[in-house]
Amino acid sequence: MKTVLILILCSPLLFPQGKTQKAHVHGAAQISIALDGLKGEVEFEAPAEGIVGFESEARTPAQKKLVQDALSILKNRGAELVIFPASSGCKLTPKEVDLHREGAQHAEVHAHYALVCSKPITGEIKFGATRLFPKTREVTVTFVSDQSQKSAKIVGDAGALKP
Repeated sequence: MKTVLILILCSPLLFPQGKTQKAHVHGAAQISIALDGLKGEVEFEAPAEGIVGFESEARTPAQKKLVQDALSILKNRGAELVIFPASSGCKLTPKEVDLHREGAQHAEVHAHYALVCSKPITGEIKFGATRLFPKTREVTVTFVSDQSQKSAKIVGDAGALKP
């Protein structure tokens, strides 16, 4: 869990939490995977516009339903968002899934998962953000383990990352 601890400790430096709004790109998302042995964490972050369809506060029942539906997808279909090789027996368990407001007109969707694999990951990790959320076209992926560090840009779910 050293890797996870390092990421947690460094996250305030990488993603400052202040009163200023964080710049984000509509249609883009980030996935961070930290693995120490067979256990780890996965985090997903994207502008709400690409996940929910808007960033302003949900006011109507239809908008509130869109938010709840998107959060439900992230809670229940994490294995379609980050697709680990079947031979690794990896399981994602949601820890936190929510929408963060950043001022009146900006919001981000965050999902945090616990990751447990029964065997080391030896194949490619694939991604399904565009299938789940068609307005999300590009995902920047960062993978850190006790064995390697990798990154990749996945466009339209095409491509993979091999640890």
